[in-house]
Amino acid sequence: MKIRNIIISLLIVILLIAVGWAYWYFLMSPVQVPLGPEGQEPPVGFQPLGRPATPGTTRPGMATSTATTTTQQPGALARIPALRLLSDSPVGGYGASTTATTTKVLWVDRGRGNVYQATYDSAAITTLSNTVVPKIVRSVWNRNLTAFIASMFEDGNLYPTTVYTDIVPSKKASTTAQFSPYELRGRNISGNVIGYAASPDTSRVIVIVNENGTGAGYLSSFSASAPTRIFTTPLTDINVSWPADDIIAITTKPSANYGGFLYFVNPKSGAWTKILGPIYGLTAAVSRTGKHVLYSSTKDGTIATGVYSVSAATTTDAVFRTLSDKCVWGNLYRELAYCGVPSELPSGIYPDDWYLGSVSTTDKIWQVNATTGEAKLISSLIDKADRVLNVFNPTLDSKDKFMFFMNKNDLSLWSLDLVRP
Repeated sequence: MKIRNIIISLLIVILLIAVGWAYWYFLMSPVQVPLGPEGQEPPVGFQPLGRPATPGTTRPGMATSTATTTTQQPGALARIPALRLLSDSPVGGYGASTTATTTKVLWVDRGRGNVYQATYDSAAITTLSNTVVPKIVRSVWNRNLTAFIASMFEDGNLYPTTVYTDIVPSKKASTTAQFSPYELRGRNISGNVIGYAASPDTSRVIVIVNENGTGAGYLSSFSASAPTRIFTTPLTDINVSWPADDIIAITTKPSANYGGFLYFVNPKSGAWTKILGPIYGLTAAVSRTGKHVLYSSTKDGTIATGVYSVSAATTTDAVFRTLSDKCVWGNLYRELAYCGVPSELPSGIYPDDWYLGSVSTTDKIWQVNATTGEAKLISSLIDKADRVLNVFNPTLDSKDKFMFFMNKNDLSLWSLDLVRP
């Protein structure tokens, strides 16, 4: 009887040991993640253009790299995200172009002046030029993305220097592989430049220079050849855009404390026409036809947004509140505008505090139809991004397939696919 009890006790102990081992093996032991093709780990979510992860955002299993050109892997284009982070480093302006086969975007690094390129038939980012041109804060590009006009801060200067810059083949690249294929060559624009903008076909630029307290507007090509003065104005604190062939738009720089004005200037005759004003806090984005103006103003301590019909001289309130600096009109569908719209507006003095960076917004992308007044949500952004996006400096490619914009919080560059559902 005693032997039987001893055997039963041993069996119970062995069973308990087996159960304990099984529990540890299946539930407590480290899980081995299966590797994909060629030893690669499976995707871990949003990986913009295959660029190396930035400090503080590296996920387990993600390798980092300092390479300036990303090699495209098989199947890399199978699922390019609709919202793409093109540059995590601060950008000093960018340009985009769509051809029959692809859309490409070029941008200039704000710190060193390197020029990078991404195309939408590849997941690679390529360094086109590593010419050191530091502290470029803004740039406007031509149609072929072979030249741009830029503002840069040189050491010891309180005001930016404006330069015409060409992207030309590098002679050094033909002799050694360590040099990038292109380099930058530029020439300064003399005088105190107030502002500049590219024509709708991006073949010409309007440059406004402060000449002894008077604003003088000059037209030239991107090669800066034979500039022609077309107007002078007593206004020197202004912004300029060139939305339509026969319209250069001039707005006084906005503030909640002053009434602002919008003028149309004929690039052939230099004649001025007042369109809006005085309106406190006025900012304005003019459509490619010149028929509509999406504008924002300061009203009751917050922002009011409307769409103004130039011919009817009437305003239709927008269904959302945002600054027109967050909006861009379509190039192909010219009655449509796309805007970064704050989910909610923090308390502040608009637009002043937004320009100063005292307030920031969490934006969604909305589309508004100037003809019908219809508005619809395109993307919430926050669901697709790894950070809060405060939209500014937006543009569209020529076929309205992609919206490009910068994040005002960190000056990173993004694109949003407008065609993909």
